[in-house]
Amino acid sequence: MKKPIILAVIIVALLSFFSVVPSAVEANLEIDNESIDTFIKEEMRTSRIPGLALGIVKNGEIAYLKSYGHAGNGRNLTPQTPFLIGSLSKSFTAVATMQLAEADLLNLDAPVREYLPWFEMAGDYDVSTMTVRHLLVQTSGIPWEAGLSTLADDSSLALEEEIRALKDIALAHPPGEQYIYSNTNYNILGLIIEKVSEQGYMAHVENDIFKPLEMQDSYLSKNDGIDGGMSEGHLKWFSFPVATDIQYLDNSLAAGFIISSAEDMSRYLLMHLGEGSYNQSIILSKAGAAELHTPGKVADGESEYAMGLVVREVEGASLVMHDGATQGFNSGMIFSPKDQWGVVVLTNFAGQLELPAMGIALGVADIMQGISPETDSRTRKMVYLGLLTLMIILIAFTIRSIILLPKKWAVNIKENRPRGFFPVIGRIVLPAGLELLVAYLIFIFIPAGAGFSVWSLFTLFHPDLVYSLLLLAALLLIKALWRIYLLFRIRSN
Repeated sequence: MKKPIILAVIIVALLSFFSVVPSAVEANLEIDNESIDTFIKEEMRTSRIPGLALGIVKNGEIAYLKSYGHAGNGRNLTPQTPFLIGSLSKSFTAVATMQLAEADLLNLDAPVREYLPWFEMAGDYDVSTMTVRHLLVQTSGIPWEAGLSTLADDSSLALEEEIRALKDIALAHPPGEQYIYSNTNYNILGLIIEKVSEQGYMAHVENDIFKPLEMQDSYLSKNDGIDGGMSEGHLKWFSFPVATDIQYLDNSLAAGFIISSAEDMSRYLLMHLGEGSYNQSIILSKAGAAELHTPGKVADGESEYAMGLVVREVEGASLVMHDGATQGFNSGMIFSPKDQWGVVVLTNFAGQLELPAMGIALGVADIMQGISPETDSRTRKMVYLGLLTLMIILIAFTIRSIILLPKKWAVNIKENRPRGFFPVIGRIVLPAGLELLVAYLIFIFIPAGAGFSVWSLFTLFHPDLVYSLLLLAALLLIKALWRIYLLFRIRSN
């Protein structure tokens, strides 16, 4: 399999640049309603977030629940309004997997092939050693791009067909050796749950997680979510949020397409903080809940990824968190099992350059401990606006230069024909070559190197930037061909 070197470098650089390091939060927390409201409203103004719902839990109860903005189409947003929660869905799949393990219907350390005997992947590494636990802690060796291709291709395959198609994908590493985040790990878990549970995946989550947690505004299909009043999702078009018909993939439900509300997610947080229990309902044993929050083992020690959750040690405190992003929605969840607090933020806006939910959740946690919150929302906004402005300027200049090419460049070449190697290279070959190179990189090299429809994927989050980039590449290609045509005309005269 081709390695998406250039794309990987870009993504890693962006993630490193935009990473948010949380503060350690002390147990004695104060909820300053006014400060929280002021902070959130300012963040919403900065990032132009149409709607946001916030839930705070503390010492076994929901301590703060509020909504801001609108749900789209003139509807008010409430703490009960459903949102797509993206990769927060993975933690539900992990809970369901642990429940089946505790019911002796599944062994976390059994090979995946024990439940999916036909499971196969390409490459040199032995897929038979891949276990259910490897999937949970994302150390299966499945490459990250395998999960992205499903999103990029807007795949309508049934889940089992999607997993069977992995036979053509090579493992990046032997199972258990390295942490690689891939949605595919959790899609496979969803299929295993579908096979192992007597109810199937959807009914299991509904009956064994949603119902005992009183999650009445949570759904497992787009149609049910819409019927339940789900918020519209929004993307930015030239800096303005616009409601969009969002992507929803039934075959990726277990990895990123569960729908829930801030109130329901607050109850879900209480279950995690309650060591697997909520309001007399036992969802998991204490040992099972603790195992969910334990980072996975890799060849060189531990990763930060537990089971559907990320665990970070900050100033001696263990914080558990995860964020999620699907087209039009962004979510963030963070909690401290030791200090018994948690925050969830759901927004109806998402862009990979601007994912505000986790930063806002961390900012709320800072306010609760009396620390002035700091987020990178302004930096993210400036990067987005900077790229957008650059694209517009480059497109405008390219269009202008195409119009002027026969009037200036061609006339200049005709009147002062370059003679000799370097003048020809500098005035004719190099300009056309650079224009063709950019078009080649955008249309051929980067998509081929990524191994999936990279521009289709980015269009889900930043259509204005992607279409601007593709337009610029097309214009440069036209300019290069126009330049070559004019040169032939000059030479024929």
